[in-house]
Amino acid sequence: MRYLRVVLLVFAKDFREEIRRKENIASSLLFAFLSLVLFAFALDPTQVDLNTTGSGLLWLIILFAGSLFMGASFRKEMEGGTLQALLLSPVDRSAIYLGKFLVNLAFLLLLEALLLVFAFLLLDFRTGAVLVPLALCWLAVTVGYAALGTLFSALIAHVHGGQVIYPILLFPVLIPLVIAAATLTQDALAGRPVLGSQWLRLVALFDTLFVTASVFLFEYAVEE
Repeated sequence: MRYLRVVLLVFAKDFREEIRRKENIASSLLFAFLSLVLFAFALDPTQVDLNTTGSGLLWLIILFAGSLFMGASFRKEMEGGTLQALLLSPVDRSAIYLGKFLVNLAFLLLLEALLLVFAFLLLDFRTGAVLVPLALCWLAVTVGYAALGTLFSALIAHVHGGQVIYPILLFPVLIPLVIAAATLTQDALAGRPVLGSQWLRLVALFDTLFVTASVFLFEYAVEE
């Protein structure tokens, strides 16, 4: 119970701070919106099938917008000295990681929901009857993305200029997950079954590996 209480306390603290400060949320959402606006002007819907190419575009936006938010997960703790206090507290450090992970996961899910709304308004990107399987696939992919994003954010917390290094370290590791995400999205929009597909099983494997490894490696990632 104490472990769970620490996880929820870290989650609540970070969630309140992000809502109050708004800078990370605003910059990520603005980037996502402007990217969609640019795509809306650049793509001719009469020449491009957005249900085929749109899945890759959406996941590129999620990848970059999410990194803007998650890359700063531990920066404010470093600036205020809060991270050191958290690490010195008599709790399992993995509880700190899980609290941060849940905050990043909640933000990414919010970003993806708004992105689908913007894509519908700007690109006529229609999900229709496939919204439920599409949402399940995106949730599975987002769990793995948030797990690795949180771990790498802790890894560069002590590094000067870590915000620049963050995507360079993170994106190559995420390539298989993003390929699976784009393929699952395209299959779902085309009406092909995605639940139980090999791509979804691959994502489930990635999630298991990423979350488990991140929980165990977090303690070493935050060591100076």
